[in-house]
Amino acid sequence: MVVPVRNGRRTVPQCLEGLLRQSLRPQVIYVVDNGSTDGTHEWLQEFAVREPSLRVLREARRGPAAARNAGIRAAMAEGAPEFIAFTDADCVAEPSWLERLREGFEDDRVGAVTGRIRPRVEDTWVGRYLQITAFDPGRQDRMASSVDLAEVIAGGNACVRTCALEEVGPFDESFLVAQDWDLGLRLLKAGWWIRYASGAVVDHIHWERTAGDLLRLAAKYGCGRPRILARHFSGQISVWGFGRRVRVHGPVTASVLLSSPEKVVGALCAVALSRPWALGLAVLYAAYLGVRIWSAGRRRAVRGLRLWEVPAMVALQVAEAAVGNGQAFRVGLRGRVLGL
Repeated sequence: MVVPVRNGRRTVPQCLEGLLRQSLRPQVIYVVDNGSTDGTHEWLQEFAVREPSLRVLREARRGPAAARNAGIRAAMAEGAPEFIAFTDADCVAEPSWLERLREGFEDDRVGAVTGRIRPRVEDTWVGRYLQITAFDPGRQDRMASSVDLAEVIAGGNACVRTCALEEVGPFDESFLVAQDWDLGLRLLKAGWWIRYASGAVVDHIHWERTAGDLLRLAAKYGCGRPRILARHFSGQISVWGFGRRVRVHGPVTASVLLSSPEKVVGALCAVALSRPWALGLAVLYAAYLGVRIWSAGRRRAVRGLRLWEVPAMVALQVAEAAVGNGQAFRVGLRGRVLGL
């Protein structure tokens, strides 16, 4: 069990409490401190005195990939585990989490299992928005066996077969984000399968309080897609939109989502400069996004969702898409990759 942490003093106690009450207890928990300055390392050292299964490591190289790899090396040096599980210091696992992940390896072709990431948020409209829209790869039980941009494993909720990890290599430390996405695609390329297990659940503690926090997060993660495209889909042009996808080989590497909210709104507003009636379509499209958000909130039993919050959520969804895709476009230009 590997847990990277940097300045996680507020959350790592809850994370470890969740790991220590697992129905299938991890043999050893490697918590890798990645340069914390908030007392995390000192607290971990004190806690390790009372918990014999805990190993506290320090990794000077920055980033979750370097921290996870330090944990992997320590696990391999101490024994020969058949599986290595990963979560983050701001995640709290349900008691059956590790058991549900382990059950996913019944088929020997499965190289990794990833589960649900359920947002734990404050009672604000931004928190409720996160409950509706936050990334959750394991919402449905399924199996992936082919390389596809949509296939990911989540570093905050994953377990990898050690022999598969040895075959494809550890997390790529040159990736500032999307290291887990890259690892999952390398496993698929090597012929391993990925299982998505909806019963393996962790709660992700979100500290984002404002719309600005979420936009900064969108900019951060927007940097990852061009690297993924360049490494795993070089020479492929994928155009997605409105339930369809066209993929061809060509002289450039590109992935374009035509139906992303900022493109639809931008196109309608551009048309409205010469065709004022298009503004009406833009309003109808915004209403459509609002209905989708409201329906998803009701379906996921989001508490406290109010109708008057929906317009703000629609605006935030459009802004998030604009920032994330804009960042992907900007970063992609450096590597001659078109990501929009």
